[in-house]
Amino acid sequence: MRKQLPLLLTGIAALWFVLCKYIHVFNATGAMTTTDKWYNIVIATMTFIGVVNLTRIHTTHIQRRRSGYHNSIILLACLWGFLAMGLYYTNKHVNYRWVYDATVVPFEATMFSIIAFFIASAAYRAFRIRTLEAAALGIVAALVMLGNVPIGSVISGWFPEARSWLMNVPNGAGFRAIRIGINIGSFAAAMRIALGLERAHLGSGQ
Repeated sequence: MRKQLPLLLTGIAALWFVLCKYIHVFNATGAMTTTDKWYNIVIATMTFIGVVNLTRIHTTHIQRRRSGYHNSIILLACLWGFLAMGLYYTNKHVNYRWVYDATVVPFEATMFSIIAFFIASAAYRAFRIRTLEAAALGIVAALVMLGNVPIGSVISGWFPEARSWLMNVPNGAGFRAIRIGINIGSFAAAMRIALGLERAHLGSGQ
């Protein structure tokens, strides 16, 4: 019963979503709107459970003085501090936005800047032009980088145009193909879960 009940609920929920989304009679009764509200409630509940679990784990780290427990203190302070401010001010209040813009935004910019330098160093080591494909990759990367920086337009106005064409035509086509493959894979995985063929989420691969 521990496995049959979740499978039954999953199948019913999947069938209900399909009926609400594609059958006009269900849409006319506002069933999809009600379902969306319940979906948001479930997401909020899952988020709350995650917050409680995260708090429990890091509280244990602090109590036992495990390695790096000071990071757990900072994490819990930020987590519950932002939560309290959001509940008190709402996330559109000027004080909440100021704290967010003064902390989260600079941290994200710093993190992505470090990642950018890491990617640049990795690309420098990887761009060893030994094959035709590697040569094409190096040329395209150089054109895109020159098209993104001001010095490229100073050298020639052709670099920004080449960058726009490369990003919109070849890159756009490849990105759409990747998205189509992702959507097909997501649909196949959803069908396996809805039909009860995929049971790994129940704690067993069988």
